[in-house]
Amino acid sequence: MNYLSSFYLEPATVNAIDRFSKQELKTVLLSRIIYKIMNDIFSKQTLARFDKLYLINGFNHKLQVDEVSKVAVNELLNRDVIVTLDHQLLNDAWKKVYSAGLCPTNTDVSH
Repeated sequence: MNYLSSFYLEPATVNAIDRFSKQELKTVLLSRIIYKIMNDIFSKQTLARFDKLYLINGFNHKLQVDEVSKVAVNELLNRDVIVTLDHQLLNDAWKKVYSAGLCPTNTDVSH
């Protein structure tokens, strides 16, 4: 992490920033995989229903599709889901997916 050395940060701080960055990168990559899988599997109408539930009730762990999570973790980390290790990663990834929206919309069309 040479780019941080110019700021004269303590090594512990640099390590914490590095750990956070790696975790955030995993979360973003996992959320992209989840988004792609959801769009490949479900219809736009179903995705819109998921988005509606998220908008009405906010994020809830019940909105996570376990099978999609298993496939996404397997694709990204090349292993099965380990609940104790992956719980926070999956929650963060699903939150990113729902906050970005699942159902693709065409903003060029006016109603």
